[in-house]
Amino acid sequence: MTLIVLGVVYLGWRLARAYESRPTTRVIGPDDDPEFLRRLGGDTNPNPRP
Repeated sequence: MTLIVLGVVYLGWRLARAYESRPTTRVIGPDDDPEFLRRLGGDTNPNPRP
């Protein structure tokens, strides 16, 4: 019985470590690239005061 409990604890520990070391992904959108926004052109101030 002790061996089974230790095996489950070990598996849980290994899974937790594997999840920790996984790199986080990040979606890069067009607003992350200022050059892309510059090429789009258009107003830099969409709500100018009169």
